[in-house]
Amino acid sequence: MMSGPKVRILKQLATFQAGLETAWDVPRGICLPGIAEALGVVRSALHQPLAELIEENLVTERKAHVIDGGSRRRKVYHITEAGRSECNNQEVIVSKIKVGELFGNPPNLIDLKGRENEINNLLTANKVILTGLPGIGKTSLLRALSEELVKSGEIVRFASMQSFKDISEIFTDWGLSVSTDKAALHATKGEVLILDELQEVSSRHLARVTDFAQNCERIILASRAPIPFEEGFEIIEVPPLEIKDAIQLLPDWLEQREIIAERLGGHPLALQLHDSDSTLPEEGADLQAWVKEVVLSDIGEEMAALDELSLLPVPVPVDYLQNEQHVGALDEYALLRWHTTNVELHHLVRNVRSSMLSAEHHNTAAKYWSDKEGDLCRLIELHHILESGGDIEAHLLVNAEALMIRSNAGLATLIGSAIARHPTAKLHRLAAMVAIERGEAEVASEHLENCDAPDLDFSLALLQGRFEEINLENSDAKLLLSEAARRIDDRLPGTQINYDIDKLLEKIDLSDLSKDLRNVMLVAIAHVKHACAINAGEIEGAREIREGLRFISHSGDPQLSALDLRAEIAETSPKSPSFEKVTNKVFSMSGLRAIMLQMAIIEKVDKDTAKKLIEKVQMPDKESQSNLSSARRITAMIWYWRSQLDTHNRFSSLAEAIALWNQAMCPEASKQAAQIMHSML
Repeated sequence: MMSGPKVRILKQLATFQAGLETAWDVPRGICLPGIAEALGVVRSALHQPLAELIEENLVTERKAHVIDGGSRRRKVYHITEAGRSECNNQEVIVSKIKVGELFGNPPNLIDLKGRENEINNLLTANKVILTGLPGIGKTSLLRALSEELVKSGEIVRFASMQSFKDISEIFTDWGLSVSTDKAALHATKGEVLILDELQEVSSRHLARVTDFAQNCERIILASRAPIPFEEGFEIIEVPPLEIKDAIQLLPDWLEQREIIAERLGGHPLALQLHDSDSTLPEEGADLQAWVKEVVLSDIGEEMAALDELSLLPVPVPVDYLQNEQHVGALDEYALLRWHTTNVELHHLVRNVRSSMLSAEHHNTAAKYWSDKEGDLCRLIELHHILESGGDIEAHLLVNAEALMIRSNAGLATLIGSAIARHPTAKLHRLAAMVAIERGEAEVASEHLENCDAPDLDFSLALLQGRFEEINLENSDAKLLLSEAARRIDDRLPGTQINYDIDKLLEKIDLSDLSKDLRNVMLVAIAHVKHACAINAGEIEGAREIREGLRFISHSGDPQLSALDLRAEIAETSPKSPSFEKVTNKVFSMSGLRAIMLQMAIIEKVDKDTAKKLIEKVQMPDKESQSNLSSARRITAMIWYWRSQLDTHNRFSSLAEAIALWNQAMCPEASKQAAQIMHSML
């Protein structure tokens, strides 16, 4: 009868498709660290059974390039046809049928040792924070727990916090399409939420994470000390493994396994880091000191990669690293944590090594990352500049506009950290601007108390709906026109415009503008007037506006074509063949203008038709939503219709619409939608 370790190795290798034997690029799961990680044992425990499997022609060994594992080739193992046959002949234990579902970004499931009691106690838990030493196994415990919850029929969502993330990005990691707290709470009722690495949350985003977690029905978190918040949660410390369980991680052939387990305190990561040739710590000794004096002392030329990883604030793709050629070796030493294609050091090792490095190391790293492109690289460069004591203010001001589009949570984190160290009026202004763009009125208000920014005071007043404080006298033409467009949108779809837009437009003075800019403004004003005319049912007035535009436009102008289509929608009966024709044309188009036209059609048709059409509407992309208020307003309209037409969860959809209208400075629409939600409740 084949031994247990050999069977488990074969079953692990059998999960990978045949044909990898000749592939240049292979997955990490068939190299030694990947197999050991999956089986929950130290690497040395696999040496003897692998050697026997190779001798028995059940497994073959070769060198290949491991995907995302550095540029150097590494030893990998393939199961042979004879191995697959032998694997099929072994007794198969039928597991429970999974009737639940796991969403998000969970780590690989490993064969966890000695945590049965902890898992059983957590199966019915509602609000818990697991805590414990780095490397004690909190992540592995959460992953095993999620698997058992899924087997029992639960829907589970798994995510990990990072310093550049806010709660909205965690919603995305959980597999949710919403971005606001209330919408996420409604969308996840009856589900189990899991959030790992809570200690990584930045102070800038802590308040929202805390509020959301405290309002959840069922959420399980993990955090190293100090825990960011505790109120309302049961705190459970994950203990070291009992010796009888700890020795299962070590090779059967190893002498004095119990002594090794005792001297390493039953600490799972320490057991993984143990090398039979290395000195053991005294029982009860500080593990960090052992890592520093023993584990790190064995590192050779790979130390450059280890130092680089020690200073990183977040996991990164391997090919981003300056010393990526050493990643494979560090993986062989069991020093790395993998997040799909991203990598970081185990936090126990990172904490030890980073404390040994200086500001100059951060300065050198900043120079390297400054030559790389992409938002993540900019955030990391700025992090290193901050930690090196460099001119963070100047670099933030230069990069803020670009980062605001796709990485505003990370930008907000860095600005908050910079203000905590070196507060200046410029940084407070930048922080207020970012907060307003993110719809965070309270945060913006706090920062505006520390700088003079009348333009941002105006934006904040709009965000908070304090219209009585807004004075538009002597405002420039662009601001007045922008306000007119905002007021047109500040209403629920299908309702009348509730502002005197003409009175606002009369304040616009174009006399000081250049000819080209004056023409641009005239076209924009005509668009605003046309929208008002269509909303009021003044078909002839709208036609006159379009005719006037033809004199200053050109044939085929897409803006004029869009106005013609909008008028055709307004003038045509939804029961006529012509309306079907215009509907088909509009729904074959793309872009923000097309979505606005699609919304106009949905407003006009019967509910059954509207239900079919709303499913065809494409949301504006995340970049547009981050950069354009108009895109947020359009997105709010889509969520509103999804709620009203019952095509999605009514509460979460309406909650999303309310929040987006708030962020897009449409407080009246937000207020009216909130009233609808209250009536639904």
